[in-house]
Formats: sequence, C-alpha cells, structure tokens
Amino acid sequence: MKSFREFLEKQPVVLFDGAMGTQLILRGYSRDFPLEWANITDPDLVKNIHRDYILAGSQCIETNTFGGNECKLKLYGFEDKVEKINRSAVRLAREVAGQEVYVIGSVGPLGKPVGSGFEIDDRKAKEVYKKQLYFLLDEGVDAILFETAASTHEVLIAIEALKDLDSKIPYIVQFSFTKDLTTVYGEDIYRVVEFLKGIDADAVGLNCGNGPHQTLKALKIYSQHLKGPFSVQPNAGYPQLVQGRLVYSTSADYFASFVDEYVKYGAKIIGGCCGTTPDHIRAIKEKVKATGKSVEIEVIETKEEQKSILKDTPSELSQKLGKKFVFTVEISPPKGIELEKTKEGVRLLKEAGADTVNIADSPMARVRISPIALAHILKEDLGMESILHFTCRDRNLISLQSELLGAAALGVKNVLALTGDPPSIGDHPQAKPVFDVNSEGLVLILNRLNNGTDYMGNSIGKATNFTIGVALNLNADDLDREIERLRRKIENGAHFIETQPIYEIEVLERFFEKVDFRLPPILGGILPLRSSRHAEFLHNEVPGITIPDKIRERMKNSKDPVKEGIEIACEIVDKIKNMVSGIYIMPPFEKYEMAAEIIKRFRDKMIQ
Repeated sequence: MKSFREFLEKQPVVLFDGAMGTQLILRGYSRDFPLEWANITDPDLVKNIHRDYILAGSQCIETNTFGGNECKLKLYGFEDKVEKINRSAVRLAREVAGQEVYVIGSVGPLGKPVGSGFEIDDRKAKEVYKKQLYFLLDEGVDAILFETAASTHEVLIAIEALKDLDSKIPYIVQFSFTKDLTTVYGEDIYRVVEFLKGIDADAVGLNCGNGPHQTLKALKIYSQHLKGPFSVQPNAGYPQLVQGRLVYSTSADYFASFVDEYVKYGAKIIGGCCGTTPDHIRAIKEKVKATGKSVEIEVIETKEEQKSILKDTPSELSQKLGKKFVFTVEISPPKGIELEKTKEGVRLLKEAGADTVNIADSPMARVRISPIALAHILKEDLGMESILHFTCRDRNLISLQSELLGAAALGVKNVLALTGDPPSIGDHPQAKPVFDVNSEGLVLILNRLNNGTDYMGNSIGKATNFTIGVALNLNADDLDREIERLRRKIENGAHFIETQPIYEIEVLERFFEKVDFRLPPILGGILPLRSSRHAEFLHNEVPGITIPDKIRERMKNSKDPVKEGIEIACEIVDKIKNMVSGIYIMPPFEKYEMAAEIIKRFRDKMIQ
C-alpha cells in the first residue's frame, strides 16, 4: 500500500467519507454522551458506518475523533478518556479499512477561543492538541485532518503540536466558513487564504458551514489565490429543525452535480460533512471521471487595501495621563436607584480637585447598580468623568463586547479591566460565574474595539477610544508572576496601571527593580486608615495588603485615628509622587471627605 502522500499525488481525485456524527445520531446513538464515546460503548455501530462509506466508494475514512480533545470531552466529564477514545477510534477504523483504504485522523477545534487571557491560552491549547495527536499517531493513522477550523491562530498552534510529534506525516487543513465567507471567529476568507500560503499542508480546503453551492464560491476564491491541491467536504445543504431533529435535505444527485466544477477548480479530495450519507458518497463516485484533472488556474496575489478607521474622541483622562499628576477616587455604587448620596460625595471630590472617580463593578460580588449607568449619570449631571471597573465574572464573550460598546456610546471611555471576584463570596452565592476571559483577555478585547473590530475580527464601524487600565498587586506572594501578567496586559494594549494600596515605598522600589520593560503611567493606590482596628483587619485579613508594624503602631496610639490616617496617607503620597503619575484613593466606608482632604493638601502644597 502506497503512502497517503504518494496516493494523493498520483490519484486525479480522492474520495473521502461523509458525516460520522450525523450517521451515529440517525442510527440511534444517544445525544447524552459525546459522539466519540461510541468508540467505546458501541464499536460495532462505528465500524458499520465506516464500512458503509467504504462500500459507497470512500478511499479514505476519518476516525471518530473530531471532538476527541480534552476541552470538548470535559463538557461531559470525559476529559480523562482522551487516550481510550482516540486509540479505540483508530483501531476500529483500521479494522474495517484493511489494506485498501487510508485511515485519516480527524482533529477538530477546541471549541473555545484560544489566546492570552482566555481559559485556554496558547500553551494549554498546544498541550491539548499534542495529547490527542500523540494517540492518533501512535496508533498509526496515515494522515491528520485538521477540519472545521475557524481560527488561523489556533490552527497554527495545532500544526506546531503535530510537527513536534512528527514533522513528516501528511496533514490537511480545512476551514469552515459562514454564508458570508467568514469563519465563526470573524476571519474573512482572504485573511485565511493569506495564512494558508504560509503552511506546508499536503492539501488545504473547506468543510462544513455551507452546502455545495456556497462551498463552490469559496473554492473559486481559494483557486484564484492558492496553488492547491484542495479538499472539499460540504454539508448536505443547510439543516432544518423537524420534530426536534436537524434534517439535511440536499439530495445525493444534487450534491454530486457539483463534482465536475470542484475538480475544475482544483479539488483533489472530495467528500462530505454534516448530513452527508453513504448515498452522497456513492453519487460522487459515479460522477467522478477517472481522467479528471484540475485545470491550471492563475494564482492571483492580493494586496490588502489600507482603510482609514474612523475613531471616537479620546477621554479627558487620556489627555492628562503622563502630563499632569492626576487624582482618582473610588466610589461605591449604591445598592438601589437612589443616587443623591453618591452625587453629594462626587461633588465634594470634584470641588477638592479630583480628576475622575473609579466606579466599582458589583464589588465583592454583591449586587449594585450598573457602573456604566452610574458613570453616564455622573458625567451628564455633574460633569465628572469616571474610570469604569469592568469584570469578566458576569458576562460571556458576547455580552462583554456588547456592554463595552454601549459604554462607549454613552461617553464612558475609561475602563479598568478586571477579572472579578467569584460569586461564591457575594450575596448571591448560587449565581453562576462566566469568566470566558480574564483581565488579560479583556484588555485584548478593548484594544481590538479601539482598532475598529470585535474580538473575532468583525468590523464595528467607528472604532472606540477606550483608555485601558489594569490592576497591579505590589504585595503579591509571587511578584515575578504578577509582573509577567502585567507584561502581557501591556502587550495586549493597557494604557495605565492602578496599584493595590501602598504603605511603604520599598514595595514600589522593589517592583521597579524587577521590571525590565516599558511601563505606562502608574496611579499609586492609597487607602487611608480609619482606625487601629481597620488597620489590623486590612493587614491580617485582606489579600494583597501589607501594613508595616510602625504604621499600625501609630494608628493604635493615636488619639484621633481618622486624622492620623490622613496624615499617613499624605506622607505616602509625598514619598511616591515622583515615582508615579497620579494617585488612586480608596476611601474606607465611603468616607469621601478623607479623600478630599488628601487631594486638597497635595494641591495646596503644589500651589505653594
């Protein structure tokens, strides 16, 4: 038996199989388990499907491993079954294939966004791909098929994982496009084509997403810009929901009627995806001409047109950062819709000279009024700009972007990107956390909105102009790790930093000594102490806060602890003022007068 690569080179057209998943469901496999689990629980069913495709004319069959990666299997609690599922899949396919049919290892996407700041970062993604690929390769597949791809970034990671294990095995890459010829992650077909030019796959192509007609449109674009050979595995049209079941209605004859044009435009591998049956493959076989060869088509190099992006106006804070010493004060959003007390506090801070206020996002996972709504009201009613705390806790990837666009439309343009406190510590512990991304990923999303696209690359028209802030814990148990996270946030597009409370200048000096990259403006955190008990609580019970013994002793011995707390805060501001670009004050228990006094003293000293 020739190698798959040699077979592919010599054959005018190679027939793949159709939809394993559709056939499993049509033949009664339970939807309560991953389709790949059928390799273990119903191996005869899997073998019968393979056999039917071979009898219909398939020269290559794909293993039942499309979702056989740790991430997808975890949804069912089967993440520890990766080896068992993948090894069994290859053995079942090999048992039916014999010496006449090639066994292709099917590898699908991980099912979630991949990258810095997401649940699955690049390192984790590569580990997951390597784990699945190892078992497929170890069982002796003839080639690997990366199918239904939607992200060039993720495909590149998958290819790197394959190359680490076996740099010589043949592999195929197939992207899936929507009706608009973009992937579900928003990459248009021309961007994908440019990516495909840079890899050394034995074939590139298309599968899933569309029926045969729209797939032909996509193939024509491939053929104009790539040399091929191409693989084509469309769906059997678009599905309809009939009695709670997805039904694909495209007939086998109609499906096969596109074969001649597929071959004309360079397709060498032809098969089917969702909804295609052995009958569809049989019809393709009857249509394929033994002498059929793809025509030579001129490869056209495209030059991307540089388009100017219309951008929103900048925030006032962005104009001040790095040019003026700024003060911002954290305020607590109220539990309800009564805002007069909050407005009184903000008026006091504005009169004292505060440049902005920070509005927390349901801090400590306790229900509060929307910080976006409050920020808009404060700007409209009091002319006070806000820094919006925005967390990943309660919003999925769609909602994150939707609310940020809403904030921008309302004129809220400063955002502190935070991961957020878990609901378990708040007043609704039964609430389910989301955390599609963490703070690093949120910064990346904000940066992309500022460049005129959503996270997936879809145009949003007029670009936002967010000033993006990030948090820094100078007292982190592992400061090196904290600095590394900060570096990634800055690389993703952060514009300024707000630190946790500072009580000694040494922590700031130690941080600067360790950092070997350029920093954006830093706003040093100041949390005025209100009493000795307050100081002891912060020091002993609040993560990220360390208060030196001498300061706690001062608070303990003071006859006027509030005044002493202000004095200590002013001393710290004076010590760090030449090391930072501003101050971020966190007044305890909504004691905004303490913050106002600190700002006034600093402003008065500057005037003198």
